[in-house]
Amino acid sequence: MEPLRPSDPPRIGGHRLLGRLGEGSTGRVYLARSVGGTPLALKILHRPGRRPAAPVRPPHHPCLIPFLGSGTDLDGTWEAYPYEPGPALSEAVTGYGPLPRQTVRTLGGLLAGGLDALHTAGLAHGAPHPGNVLLAADGPRLADTARAAPGGDRAADILTLGRTLGYAATGRSPHDPADLADVPRTLLEVLQACLDPDPRMRPTAGDLAGELGGTPATGWLPPPLAAALAERAAHRPREQPEPAPPGHRPGPRDAPRNDTPRAVPDPPPARRGLLALAGGGLLLAGAAAFGSWLLRRADGTPATAGPAGARWTIGLHADLSGPQARQGRGQHNGITLALEELNEHGNLPFRLALAVHDDVGDPPSAARAAAELAADPAVLVVIGPTGDAVADTAARVYQDAGVPVLTLSAGDFADRADYPTVLHGRPATRATGLAIPRCLAQADPPPSRIGLVDDRGADRHSWLITRSVGSAVDRTRTALVPKVLPAGTEDFAPVAAELLGHGVDAVVYGGYADGAARLALALRDAGWAGTAYATEAALDPVFLADAREAAEGWQFVAGCTDALADPRTGGFAPVHRRRFRQDPEPYAPEGYDAARMVVTAMQRTVEEGESLSRSGVLSRLRALTYHGLTRPLAFDGAGDYAGPGPAAYRYQVQSGRFRFLGPAPGEPGGAGE
Repeated sequence: MEPLRPSDPPRIGGHRLLGRLGEGSTGRVYLARSVGGTPLALKILHRPGRRPAAPVRPPHHPCLIPFLGSGTDLDGTWEAYPYEPGPALSEAVTGYGPLPRQTVRTLGGLLAGGLDALHTAGLAHGAPHPGNVLLAADGPRLADTARAAPGGDRAADILTLGRTLGYAATGRSPHDPADLADVPRTLLEVLQACLDPDPRMRPTAGDLAGELGGTPATGWLPPPLAAALAERAAHRPREQPEPAPPGHRPGPRDAPRNDTPRAVPDPPPARRGLLALAGGGLLLAGAAAFGSWLLRRADGTPATAGPAGARWTIGLHADLSGPQARQGRGQHNGITLALEELNEHGNLPFRLALAVHDDVGDPPSAARAAAELAADPAVLVVIGPTGDAVADTAARVYQDAGVPVLTLSAGDFADRADYPTVLHGRPATRATGLAIPRCLAQADPPPSRIGLVDDRGADRHSWLITRSVGSAVDRTRTALVPKVLPAGTEDFAPVAAELLGHGVDAVVYGGYADGAARLALALRDAGWAGTAYATEAALDPVFLADAREAAEGWQFVAGCTDALADPRTGGFAPVHRRRFRQDPEPYAPEGYDAARMVVTAMQRTVEEGESLSRSGVLSRLRALTYHGLTRPLAFDGAGDYAGPGPAAYRYQVQSGRFRFLGPAPGEPGGAGE
């Protein structure tokens, strides 16, 4: 390992850099340490001006180094992997010479088994060369797994593996079968087959694994190399305090604090081995084996909870029994999962608790819930409220008390400028509405007449959606047919007839699920078969139950993702099911990310030698960019969402259920998705 250079940043993505491990064609690799003390191999990708391909999570196999997560900050795009102290095959052969025949056979059999797992999952590694093969006491490890390509060239993997094994056996990389003259006879035929010019004639990874064999076990490396590897492992980086800033002198605030005005009970014990701590966020492990490795310290001992210290509370202000109870429960479970894992595995200098208040979606109840949370001096930050109907009422109380508020599902505040302590954790309702014209523009053919149905039963939300859509449509190509429905409208047949009379081929509805169902039934009864869009205000099982077969084909844009179908959320859904015995509800992964962002801001406050306070945490939240499971979280000067998006997610009713279609086209600020 080389020391850091003056040009290297001290941190990337919240991970503290310790030294340089090497540099390859795709990026520079650092040794880093997570907030919880876990050593990581952190790769900073080259070509910062190009958007990298989305990383993949490889299948579990003992020879595949798991991909932990990625993100982008001012210093570039990074990827995190577990740190393996063993040398790369290229370093081992350079320093100790070609490997013995049996070692090469074991190496080949185990690497072929890892490639077979990738190929079976529909992936191709793309670069199983000597620099990506790390040696460990119990077998080799194949690195750079996040760059595996879906549907890639698997025969090319076999060709590269053959060259890698030839290099291990001879000290040079063969490029065709004629270069294998001095390869031991027992390996010769296998390597010749791997290097066959005709890709169809090369063996599969499964064939190679069966031919070469190899069982992970100690003693497979020659003694000199095994001894060098053991020495490296014995000197793995251990947890150590971060150096104090220049000129810093210890003072009273450097001592452990335990000055919380009143104790708050700890959350219930968490399930062990479900999530893995990796710096900027908790990164979900797809299998228990990943979690068990990551939840160990650098010296191999199990991780424990952080030192005893002050107890601080995160407040959840949610609708848990009213019209938006599904969103409120989702946030409750996501936040609970994050705080339980952090309390058990986060090595925090404080303890965390969660105070939950249900406002039932009612403004007077919301004011009381906000007053109770604001009056508790242990509450540093509040996440919520759930819905627009109570957002301004609650925000006014929190603003008067100086409480930072991070909202996830509330899409709009009527008096936004009056609430500087409110941080908007999702694009506003207007940005969600702007996603609908972009979706419609991708239709083949695009609609020529769009009916905009503003249902005043949904008050400001419906007005904002229909106004946003109307402002973004190209009027030179598309005609708009606006229709305003008074609050309480139940008979939608007249509006359906009017829309059909104007020849609309697309309809955008801004109201709630019950109204959307009435409109869907009325349009079906009128014989209309065009494209219909609504928002997350109607993305509710009530719509499916009331509209029945008329719901089929309706599309929706929403501010939340689907943890069951979105690959960005990794293994969140199975972890959630183990903990709560149910699938995640809307905004569960967003709640998880919000809690992690809040705790990251708290940690940075403590790391910088300051006492935890509401104003201090608010200032760090404002400056922080957090890369979580869903969308990156960041805020502008007003506290509104300023991340790269996506602005919204798309859903469609197919076979009587909501199907997740992925991010809606475009992002806040006009960037393409």
